[in-house]
Amino acid sequence: MRCMDHAREACEARLPGLAEELADVPHAVLEAPGGPGLDAFRRAGGPGLLIPAAYGGAGVSAVEAVRITRALGALSPSLGVASAMHNFSVAGLVALVGSADASGLEWMLIEGIARDRLLVASGFAEGRAGAGILESAVTARPAEGGYVIDGSKKPCSLSRSMDLLTASVALTEEDGGTRLGVALIPAKSAGISRRPFWGTPVLAGAESDELVLENVHVADELMLRPQVELGAGLDTLQTVGFVWFELLVTAAYTGAVARLAQSAVRAGRGSAGDRAALVVKAEAAAALTENVARTVDTGTVGNDELGAALTARYAVQDLLVDLADRAAELLGGLAFVTSPEVGQLLAVSRALAFHPPSRLGVAQALLDHHDGAPLLVR
Repeated sequence: MRCMDHAREACEARLPGLAEELADVPHAVLEAPGGPGLDAFRRAGGPGLLIPAAYGGAGVSAVEAVRITRALGALSPSLGVASAMHNFSVAGLVALVGSADASGLEWMLIEGIARDRLLVASGFAEGRAGAGILESAVTARPAEGGYVIDGSKKPCSLSRSMDLLTASVALTEEDGGTRLGVALIPAKSAGISRRPFWGTPVLAGAESDELVLENVHVADELMLRPQVELGAGLDTLQTVGFVWFELLVTAAYTGAVARLAQSAVRAGRGSAGDRAALVVKAEAAAALTENVARTVDTGTVGNDELGAALTARYAVQDLLVDLADRAAELLGGLAFVTSPEVGQLLAVSRALAFHPPSRLGVAQALLDHHDGAPLLVR
């Protein structure tokens, strides 16, 4: 498949040797907690992919980032998803450097991420039924020199490998009001603990457990205050973050399902038409995401681009389910019962639907947006 050839080429160019290192590692090992994927990603320089060269990173384009993430998803779905969580968090920090919200610390932070190959976990949308993506069960109250944070984030990918946590918090102001804050929390801070949360073997290697924060002190300069209120729509920086999130997480799942489809094509089962249908769907899924990435590379990231990213994501979501079903059917029952990989990738093909925002939750907003209104994601 051309889309996977391009993905592997981009991965080798920017993360040389990573694919070769992981190629012979059994799928089950890569997908298990504590597998070698995240360490290999770190050693290859993955943490600095989206950081501009001026700050010591690779400065990859959005199209390159999507292709690399697609390659990582094919190598290991868990690594693809975990890298997407890291990279979208980093993209938000990079956008913050030149913004009006910048504190002056951000450029030193992104330099450190690139130089020391730090992994950044994302603690934003939470696994709570009915909760909006900007709501947070984690609270931050003023304290001497900064804030004290309490609560938990679940699930939180990279929960055990992270060096830094970026987390949304309900920030108590001095006047007693509450607004949205984003805390930058070093992983070694006192008061952080982990609890098992991820109960399925699918994507277990992404380390998506619960992070518990009890009386965690965060310095004032490590608390960001986006220009948005709790329960309101996204501000510009959050829009940038969500566009990157949708692009990267969609790319990760596309790579994982394309792996299953390639196996079916190479097996030679079914008719040429059957196999060609798999290629068409995989290429279409990749093209939808890359089309939005090209717009991001022009420097334009706003409400319309968020609408385009979500539209592409939901279209790919459907494509991947059908692609996985057709590929597994062509591989046949014997492949399913003798290879755990087939069943795992079938399950992975459904997981994109569980990432925020849910299609049902944003349906009316998307309808309004495509009728000319701003896209309001809450």
